[in-house]
Amino acid sequence: MNISETVKNLTKIPGISGFEKQFANLVCEKLKEYCADARVTRTNCVTGMIKSKQEDAPTIMLEAHLDRIGLIVSSVDDNGFARFGTIGGVDERILPASEVIILGKEEVFGIIGAKPPHLMTKNEEESGLKIEDMVIDTGLGSAAASKISVGDPILLRSNFCELMNNRVSSAALDNRLGMAVIFDCLEKIKNKEIPYNLCIVFASGEEQGLLGAYTVANEIECDFAVVVDVTYGETPDAKGYETFPLGCGVTICRGPNVDFEKTKRIIDIADKKGIPYEIEVASGSTGTNAWALQTSGKGIPCSVISVPIRYMHTGVETADICDAENAARLIAEIVSGGEIFA
Repeated sequence: MNISETVKNLTKIPGISGFEKQFANLVCEKLKEYCADARVTRTNCVTGMIKSKQEDAPTIMLEAHLDRIGLIVSSVDDNGFARFGTIGGVDERILPASEVIILGKEEVFGIIGAKPPHLMTKNEEESGLKIEDMVIDTGLGSAAASKISVGDPILLRSNFCELMNNRVSSAALDNRLGMAVIFDCLEKIKNKEIPYNLCIVFASGEEQGLLGAYTVANEIECDFAVVVDVTYGETPDAKGYETFPLGCGVTICRGPNVDFEKTKRIIDIADKKGIPYEIEVASGSTGTNAWALQTSGKGIPCSVISVPIRYMHTGVETADICDAENAARLIAEIVSGGEIFA
């Protein structure tokens, strides 16, 4: 299965941050194709190990977070309207006119309506809608309370779309795309003898403060981790130095949250293998699970490899599949080439 198909299948499943259990179980079954010992942890992370035949081989972790942003029901009234809060960094600007699915006793379709501009005050027009002013219209009337409850998670409805020039669009490319990269890497190396033990981790709770990665770092000892995530894709309305063009290859992060020497070796591998990349700079935390892995337990040295996406934390995140393929190719070279610990 190619990366595009894998991403399409992964984005179909909710797995909202804090509500990952069902998705984690499904991911675990897929990971068992490569790691017989794959399991779901108590915090709904998925882990598995591939052992090297070499004695005393170092262990490399490949990590991507499995959770996605969403909403949560905060109240339900007798007219079938539900108020809600956010889970993760939801872009509130895109919520009016969005379609949602409330994951209650059954799935309930709803829409986030908005006051017509004709009825807005001048102040409302200038300040924009706030989340406390929005409601989900389920159309259920008084029956809503029997189907949905306060605390139910809400999925932002989205369709996976294939655009021109190898581009794809969907909600939750952050970070189902990173997961697909790791699965593609595992497919590339499955018949190879590798010089390292590989620990595969799909972490929960990243969108809520890297929560799952903190637990993993205290449970699993590794010598090095490659964190796979997404980064900011170039758009006309964003500063060029903060973003990366789709189709640039991958981004390799440099800064205090990543290991200097091993990241330099990864750059050397990309140069030698002709894998296109850009350098991303993070002067502090990378905003990825690398921070939790580096600073928890005994500390795991990390590198961060990312795929640029546009419109992050919306229902139309957009990426170039060629960039994801290059990320999988680079990681396969990292874990099979024997150069990281040379």
